[in-house]
Amino acid sequence: MQQHQRATRPQIATALGLSQVSTNAAVAALEAEGKLRRGDAVPSGGGRPVREYLFNARHASVALFTASPEAHCTRISLELLDLQGRHLEAAEARFAQVHEESLDDWLDTASRHHTLQRICLPPALGCGILRHLQQRYHCEVRESPAAEALVNGRQETLTLLLLRGQAPQGAILRHGKVTPCPLLHLLPLPADWETLNYADHTLVEEMLAKLLQLLTCTLAPAHIDLHADFWNDRLISRLNFNLSTKLRGLDSKPQLHFATISPETLATRQRRSAVAC
Repeated sequence: MQQHQRATRPQIATALGLSQVSTNAAVAALEAEGKLRRGDAVPSGGGRPVREYLFNARHASVALFTASPEAHCTRISLELLDLQGRHLEAAEARFAQVHEESLDDWLDTASRHHTLQRICLPPALGCGILRHLQQRYHCEVRESPAAEALVNGRQETLTLLLLRGQAPQGAILRHGKVTPCPLLHLLPLPADWETLNYADHTLVEEMLAKLLQLLTCTLAPAHIDLHADFWNDRLISRLNFNLSTKLRGLDSKPQLHFATISPETLATRQRRSAVAC
C-alpha cells in the first residue's frame, strides 16, 4: 500500500496471494491502526462496487539526520518526513561536540506531534548515539550513509560519494544486500579529504586513483559508480588512464561510471531511501 497508495481488498488479496478472509482481517487491523483509510466505492468489473482503501502516509514519520563538517564544528540537520518522503518539519544546529543526548530535544519534540517509525543517522555520529537512541525511542534506528541512497541495483557494484571537503562514503551491492563501506577516511592517502585543494588537479587525481586502487584490490567490484560534485572531462580521462596503469596486472578490472551529483538530487535520493520499507 505504501508503494501503490490505493487498492481494493480483492486487489490486495490477488497481489499478495492471500485468501479474502486473511486480507479482510489485515485491512481491518491496518485501518484500526490508522495506516489505511477508506476511500470511495469503485466499480468491480461486473459485480457490486467495492471499497477502495488509501495508504495514510501521515500515520507515522521518519526522522532523517544529515551531518557535515564546518570549520571547528559539525552542522547537523533534521528533516521530518511522512512515509511518502514529503517534508513535515526541519531543524538545523551547529555543535562543537556531538554527544549521546545532542539529538534528544529535537526528537522529543518531533515525537510529541508525530509517531516516529524510523530514525536515520549519518555514520559520522558514531555508534554511541545510535545505541542511546535505540534505548530511548521505541522505533527503528539505523545508520543511513548517503552513498546507500545512490545504489542503483546493479549487482557487484561499489557506489562512492565524493563531495568537496568531506571524506568519501561508500556502499557495495553484493548478493542482493547493500553493505556500507565504513572508515574510508582512514585509508593511507597522500592528503586529507577535509583539507584537499581541489584546484591541485594532480593531487586530486592521485588521491582518487589511490583510493580506487585500494578498494578494487580489497573488494573486487565489477563496477564502481562515482558520484561527485567536481567532475570534468580532463579529470575523468586522466583517472581512467591512471587506474588502468596501476591495475595492469589484474585479470578483471572494474568498469568506472561517473555521475555529477547536486545537493538537491542527493537530498531527494536520501529522502526516498529513508522512507523505503
